[in-house]
Amino acid sequence: MPVGEYKSAGVPVPDLDSPAPAPTPEALELPERLEDLEGWLVAMLRSVPQERMFGAVARAEREAGTRFASREVVKAMRKVLSRELTRA
Repeated sequence: MPVGEYKSAGVPVPDLDSPAPAPTPEALELPERLEDLEGWLVAMLRSVPQERMFGAVARAEREAGTRFASREVVKAMRKVLSRELTRA
């Protein structure tokens, strides 16, 4: 099977070294559905400068906890932080 054609119709992999796009205002609104929590957390963390990351994490955890069970918030945060804190 030729490289780049499996499940991609020959479309190349995006450049992962380019900066992440800025989140839209809608992406920064706390979601209603648990399935959207990880995306919201990513948007929240990408909307602040690196030096304000710890405050943003604490704020996102508090805000998410107003709508979702603590157990679910922690699970989503662990998953997101394992990726987002390595960006920089």
